[in-house]
Amino acid sequence: MNKDFRSRIKENIFTYISALVIIGAFIVVAMVSFLSELGMHPDEFDVKMCMDWCMNRFIWPDMRLTGEGLGDTFSGYGYTKVCNYSPYFLIFSKIAYVFKQFMDVLPYYRMPNLLLMAVICVYTLKKLKDHNYLMLGFGMCIQAWYIFSYVTADAEDFLLGFFAIALLADEDSFLWRTLGVRHHYKNVTEVNNSVTVPITVSGIISCVLLGVMYGLMLLGKPYYYATLMLTFIVLAWRLIKSEINIRKQLLSRYILIAGVAFAILAGRAALDFHYYGFDKASAEQQMSEQYSDYDKNPLTPIEEQEPTYHMASKGYSIVDFFRYSPDWFELSFRSFASYSVYRDGHDLYYRVMAGLYLLIYVWLGVYLCNKGEKGIFIVVTLLNIGSVVASVLNSYLIDCQPQGRYLLPIALATCYLGARARKLMDHRGFRALVLITACLSISYFGLFASRKLIDLGYVRTLFSL
Repeated sequence: MNKDFRSRIKENIFTYISALVIIGAFIVVAMVSFLSELGMHPDEFDVKMCMDWCMNRFIWPDMRLTGEGLGDTFSGYGYTKVCNYSPYFLIFSKIAYVFKQFMDVLPYYRMPNLLLMAVICVYTLKKLKDHNYLMLGFGMCIQAWYIFSYVTADAEDFLLGFFAIALLADEDSFLWRTLGVRHHYKNVTEVNNSVTVPITVSGIISCVLLGVMYGLMLLGKPYYYATLMLTFIVLAWRLIKSEINIRKQLLSRYILIAGVAFAILAGRAALDFHYYGFDKASAEQQMSEQYSDYDKNPLTPIEEQEPTYHMASKGYSIVDFFRYSPDWFELSFRSFASYSVYRDGHDLYYRVMAGLYLLIYVWLGVYLCNKGEKGIFIVVTLLNIGSVVASVLNSYLIDCQPQGRYLLPIALATCYLGARARKLMDHRGFRALVLITACLSISYFGLFASRKLIDLGYVRTLFSL
């Protein structure tokens, strides 16, 4: 019996350690959520106001109607996240309201994102044994955990992106069942065992649900368009490689899903058109002049404005941008591999993590290219480069913010590569590499990063109330 027990432990050691990492990440995030002071996280004063304001509202407001407290939700950048396309605050403020009724001084406003992380954790733990590639997307990146510890719409965007990739990667997922296809691939150019079934009412409902998911992604951060593009490319390739006699049925389901997604986007755009007509930019300019901080206000003389704010509109080139921010790439990676761009004296950790991430990605690439899947590796790599370029352009065109959370779609795309490299995911050496990366991430998050976020003086004050 002891022999059988040791055998099971040896056989499932990757799953067990991975599960401990995921559980540990949730525990640390929960501690940070409950015990960190308001304002310890990016833009949290403003987004808490957004959450509070939306508790008894169900539709996006006209940004110019700043009465009834809407003006309090504007940040120093001169805009309010309430008026973003994303419905994050309108939806999750209702959950925050429920927690507010009994949490007293505790941070009720962070609970919705903690619940979102719980959903991902439960799904990952349930699927981990047979879908160990999920660790590449959610098991070895601190920033992917950290965004669930405070109020940010990035948590919703990541959740949707995670499930978009998880459904795309799983051959027997809700996505492929809805399409009426059993999707099995040997490589990027060969798809086997396709089986179609007539669409039913439940199938139509399933298509609508998928359309809602993709529609919400269209309303979210543009960085996750890379995830949508990967989904589109895989589905389009599946259509091209399918048997001729099933293409019409498959295409009709694609159209239904896409139709629902773009209808959601169009509906949101129509609301803005109702408010502003073709002159939304003028309304945004008006609000920016009214609420922006002095160094970001359009009315402030250019020489007195923050030099890295809207650099392109001031006539600076991209070369000038990198002269002002020569360490942009380093800071972005630090934020990706930890929780912020600030240097914390642990340079060795970041160097090791950079080496581990690079080794994992290169190993995946070499394996896929040798197995005839060079195409999907090139596609994912180009999308990942696009994610970096998009983040650079955001910093150059809007504000210099080298944020790791903007690069999280890279982790999700790498997760999909892992799904295409199933045999590599069972390779002892590769598994060991993933586990080392995951364990180093959770160790740093729990032992160092969390100590920066949790102020013991605040904790003592909190428990004395």
